[in-house]
Amino acid sequence: MTITSNDVKLLESQRLTDADDGGGRATGKAIVDGQVNNLFPDISRLDRTIGRINLRKVSAGVMTENADAYLGAHGIVTQGPADPRVNVLLFNTGSQTDVRTDAQDLIESYVAAASTAQFDLLGTQLAGQRAIACVQREEQRIPESGDVFQLATATAAQYVRVVGVESRLEQFTYDYGNANFVNFTRRRLDLQLSAPLLTAFPGGQVTPAGTTATALDGAAKARVLSTQVADAARYYGISPLADAVALGALTVRVESVYAQLVPSTTKESALVDLLGGYQRQLYIPAGPARTVNLNVAVGAVAGESRTFLGTGCAPGTLTLTAGDGVFTDDSKGALRYVSGSNWITSGRVDYQTGEVTLVRTGSSWAGNGSAAYRPGAAATGDTITGEYRVTLGNRGYVYTLNLAGAIPRAGTLSVSYLALGKWYELRDYGDGLLTGEGAGTISMATGSVSLTLNALPDVGSSLVYSYVSSADDAITSHAGAAVTPEIEVRYTLPGGGIQPGSLTVSFTAGTALTLADDGLGQLSGNGGTGTIVYATGDLVMKLSAPPASGITYTFRRGAVDDAPLSVTSDGSGIATFTIPGAPLKPGSVRIDWLTTRRQSAPAINWKVIESGNALPVYDGTTEVSNTASDNGAGGWQGGRNGSINYQTGQCTLQVARLYDYIEYTYSNRARNNTTGPYTEPVLVTTPVQQREGFAGTLSAKSQAAGASSDEATHTQAQPPITVDLLPGVGAAIVPGSLLFSWNSSLYTDRSGILYRDISSATNGGMAVGAVDYVGRTATINSYAGNVLGAVTLLACLTASTGFGVTAATFRTPGAPLRAGSMQVTAVRADTAQVVTAVADLNGVFATGIIRGTVDAATGIARLTFTTNPDDESGESDVPVIPLLTRYNAVVQTRLPLDAGLLGLDPVRLPADGRVPIYREGDVLVVHHTAETVIASPQGGATVTLARQQQANIEVVDSDGHVLRASSFEGDREKGTVTWANPLVLQTESGTPVSTPLIVRDRVEHMALCVEVQITGQVGLSSPIPWDLPAGEAMVSSAVTWGDLQSRVHTWFTQQTWSQGAPNWADRPEGNTTTANYNQLSYPPVITNIGAIAGKWALVFTSNTSFNVVEQQLGVIATGSTGSDLSPINALTGQPYFTIRREGWGTGWAAGNAVRFNTDSALGPMWVIRTVISGQGTVNDDQFKLQIRGDAD
Repeated sequence: MTITSNDVKLLESQRLTDADDGGGRATGKAIVDGQVNNLFPDISRLDRTIGRINLRKVSAGVMTENADAYLGAHGIVTQGPADPRVNVLLFNTGSQTDVRTDAQDLIESYVAAASTAQFDLLGTQLAGQRAIACVQREEQRIPESGDVFQLATATAAQYVRVVGVESRLEQFTYDYGNANFVNFTRRRLDLQLSAPLLTAFPGGQVTPAGTTATALDGAAKARVLSTQVADAARYYGISPLADAVALGALTVRVESVYAQLVPSTTKESALVDLLGGYQRQLYIPAGPARTVNLNVAVGAVAGESRTFLGTGCAPGTLTLTAGDGVFTDDSKGALRYVSGSNWITSGRVDYQTGEVTLVRTGSSWAGNGSAAYRPGAAATGDTITGEYRVTLGNRGYVYTLNLAGAIPRAGTLSVSYLALGKWYELRDYGDGLLTGEGAGTISMATGSVSLTLNALPDVGSSLVYSYVSSADDAITSHAGAAVTPEIEVRYTLPGGGIQPGSLTVSFTAGTALTLADDGLGQLSGNGGTGTIVYATGDLVMKLSAPPASGITYTFRRGAVDDAPLSVTSDGSGIATFTIPGAPLKPGSVRIDWLTTRRQSAPAINWKVIESGNALPVYDGTTEVSNTASDNGAGGWQGGRNGSINYQTGQCTLQVARLYDYIEYTYSNRARNNTTGPYTEPVLVTTPVQQREGFAGTLSAKSQAAGASSDEATHTQAQPPITVDLLPGVGAAIVPGSLLFSWNSSLYTDRSGILYRDISSATNGGMAVGAVDYVGRTATINSYAGNVLGAVTLLACLTASTGFGVTAATFRTPGAPLRAGSMQVTAVRADTAQVVTAVADLNGVFATGIIRGTVDAATGIARLTFTTNPDDESGESDVPVIPLLTRYNAVVQTRLPLDAGLLGLDPVRLPADGRVPIYREGDVLVVHHTAETVIASPQGGATVTLARQQQANIEVVDSDGHVLRASSFEGDREKGTVTWANPLVLQTESGTPVSTPLIVRDRVEHMALCVEVQITGQVGLSSPIPWDLPAGEAMVSSAVTWGDLQSRVHTWFTQQTWSQGAPNWADRPEGNTTTANYNQLSYPPVITNIGAIAGKWALVFTSNTSFNVVEQQLGVIATGSTGSDLSPINALTGQPYFTIRREGWGTGWAAGNAVRFNTDSALGPMWVIRTVISGQGTVNDDQFKLQIRGDAD
């Protein structure tokens, strides 16, 4: 008996519902073709409003009373729903017994938990929250909208999807104990979630190394895990051709390679003030290697020990010796074993704080150790950006980049790529390897980069990279210099009004030292030199030795008059005015006022001429503070012209001086060495002197000549010592990078505070001063008197600004963008002018110097800064400061609806709810159905169709009724239809069929999918044999089962069967029996119609009787060795199998068992119907499935 088309059925499962137990085994009931609601219920108004997902399990069944094979069985959707808001997908779990919850678990397993995320929870997050507070380091990746993470405790876990991100830098303070506080900066994250938390997740408090291991209530903190795409379920569907296909084509383009699995809505999130090109924080060596002795102390957690290097540590430079073991860091913060005793189970180093943590099983270890490392600090470099465009010709998994023009600094390279609409990233952590969603290497010597991606990048996208050049001079290391501290004392005597010639300064530094006032504002003596402004009491002194204690000031003090004066100046900047209260005491007068100066810069593009034939100039002003004190002899100190009459108070003073100003003009020169009218402007700079602008207001402080004065004494505590750390250097010091030695002590900076002699056991030290990062000075408040050795710099970094770029390529953290939503702000490096531009609806920037595009679909922005976008010579390029290039945009994210209403939890599914229905290696069926109308069919007549070699021919009427098979004969090879004579116009069930008749013939081509692109292009393994039209021809992906055939296999015996722990493994437990069944002469009989996929046991209750047990069904029958065994499958009315009585041997005993398995001729699959929110367009809709295969 052969297998006919009538033997192949689509069978219902046990429960066609969306309840948790929906699905189950296949029944013997066939789904009636063309019957309304034969698989899915009607779509309700609520489903149309909010969307819905329905799951139904079906099975392809070969219903024959033999065990013939149905070869190469597979199933496809041949016709999708007509309603565009309804979609149908197929998928296969591979189980013949699973229920809806099992299928739902597989669907929701699109992502799975992977490694620890780059942030921690900040404090406990409560059930019901739709946002969580988190904390991370500045250099760590900020989560993006659409990212999925898992929150996990010992008793609960939940996947959460990020739909909005807010970040800001915050200062935190940590107490190491004994009032040893340290300030540090971390990034706080507020992450909005697509669904509320189902339970509370404890979070720790911020520490320099991360967060505490427990929450404030003592509960262990929850772990935050990033996820990776597991893509456990594969989906199959149908999509029409987007373009017509010609005979012989190896590629087709479908309307979409995705289908909607989960209904979703669009949510817009603002991206505000983000850096274009990414600002990366990197840890840079701040000085040469140093060796330190360490005191390793017991940590706060059992089995944990910790010690401190005293400074930050450059990645990849640490070698630690402790407990007879040697360990190094891996540039990512982990310690790895090198030699000696490997007594730790794990270890880590915090590069920013220098904290080293060692963990072992059992008790914590304490003792002495040592470390060699290079001090390092976190800095921010100016980023170089670029892209490698992905085309159809160069698309692949492996790429190389040549960055020899500007070799990356170690630990700074980041490469992003777009695959099937999602961005993935690889990063270099300083060890020459790139890790993330792929792998790669980078040569720091040549700049060559090799990349291997985990997925094929999308055609039309780019590999977007960013890094800091190793030649970038914005960050400079300084070490080894020795400078002598200056004991500069700046102090103001209270009250002012110091009588000239009355001041004496005295202190002790091994001996008594003094300075005396000469009555003209100058101080001198064996204690040093200095100046004084009598009116205000301001002192500036440079002492010859550090005071052992305080400084004593002895002086006479009188009342001070302070009068505002409104005056004017003449053309030479001289103002004439009278100070009230004359006669005045010589040396007591001080004048304060403000002036303004012009500043200008030319346009960098010299060819741009404004109206009036003038060169564009960017002009501005700046204010200058001025002070003048009288010299006690009728003149002014500091070289100021003018005079003062102490008797009358009449004064002249030069309040506005000349200053150098650069005037920008232009001349013409021949262009490209030509003559005649072909000229171009040339910038000409002319230094000119201009006079300051005077606002007209003076502030005059003075003392009357006859004013009385009183003797006064004032004591100042030991003054601080100021160290000019980097004489001649103009860049600012990088916080956390300073380490110097002075007088046998080590000094390091923390958040602007200077600490001395940090303890390796506690990380505590004595706060002894402050650091002025911008002024590059250290102020030491506590020191031993009369000691003035040199300061030796051991480590120090400086960072400068002004690095300029003329182009930038970057991607937004999330896509797509709302059209026209990106705004870019840049600052010119030449003029400091702020420039802005907004992309139009086509993504084009064409405002001012900002030119370029932004791809709204991918979020890739490509900008150039120029005054002439058509100039390829570079003369029109305008440099901008990359660290000040920022953008705003609106990213659109798909927000899945409530899981309870949808019937699926969408968090672990793709953010937009779409899944791919074509993948490399899938079986594809490209098919097209043509219709031929026959108005009056005649019995015995033959109709020749327009093509041959059809896969299927059927005849229907205008109502869709299918003409019975006996009423016509279709010759698919010749492409003809011959009507029966007499012609009976009825369906198989006897329903009349009306004319005209419609002949539907379908041609198809099966091939393997060899390539899929997000653009809809699908590659085939063999060429298309026809011309096919767009919109009508379809491409279906197939669920495949292979050969379907019932059989008995894995037969063995077992001497003892355990009722409490039955053996359903495919091998015996314990001894087998000597008795057996003769399968060779009397093989068990099985049929396709009766068999199921099951595991069976015949468990003997005596030497001849046994129970028939199936793993899922339990005991279903009893049998005897004296009779044929044929247990009936109640769903089909046929035996599961038949075991002949003649095959039984003797020697059986109670407790023996025979184990075997059976396979069915069933192909299970799940059908998903997705209803997308919106008004329906079809009242009675349908879709068509086809079960396909071959048989002899």
